[in-house]
Amino acid sequence: MKPDDRPGLIPTGSLNAPWMLVMGGVLILGGIVSIVNPFAASLAVTVLAGATFLFGGAMQVWLAVRAEDGSSGGRLAAGVLGALMIVLALMLWFDPLAGMLTLTLVVATLFLAIGVFRIWFAMRMTHRARWIWTAASGGLSILLAVIIFAALPEAAATTLGLLLGVELLMSGAAAVALALAARSE
Repeated sequence: MKPDDRPGLIPTGSLNAPWMLVMGGVLILGGIVSIVNPFAASLAVTVLAGATFLFGGAMQVWLAVRAEDGSSGGRLAAGVLGALMIVLALMLWFDPLAGMLTLTLVVATLFLAIGVFRIWFAMRMTHRARWIWTAASGGLSILLAVIIFAALPEAAATTLGLLLGVELLMSGAAAVALALAARSE
């Protein structure tokens, strides 16, 4: 069995290297723009989150109305959840600065929870080699959460944009690396 024939792997020949290289370049450029202007990127993230909640909420309400099976209580709960998602979307759009603060609080809380979980998980696997890396990763997540919480509300204006920029840069670098590897084979 050739390495590319293993189940679950994408065959190297199926990658369109030139377009993957273009995609990687675009992602890297987007990452640089996001890092250079994190406020605009944070605003874009907030608006995009609002659009996502609006679409998801509308679909939820539509599915609750259209559902022919299930209890009326379940349909009502689904409809109320959809309506709340629509209200959240409108709140993010009509007051994006407050939305940035709220989303930044959610991100910081998520980092804190992930950090605590990683440290807990690392303590349960101390018998394994390199468990300390998981614990260190958890510690860094907690440190990042503390830094964000300490810098609020000012951090809300840039945190989401900086995180988006780093994500775009990493995704772009990975796409470029895959494209170059596919070209060399």
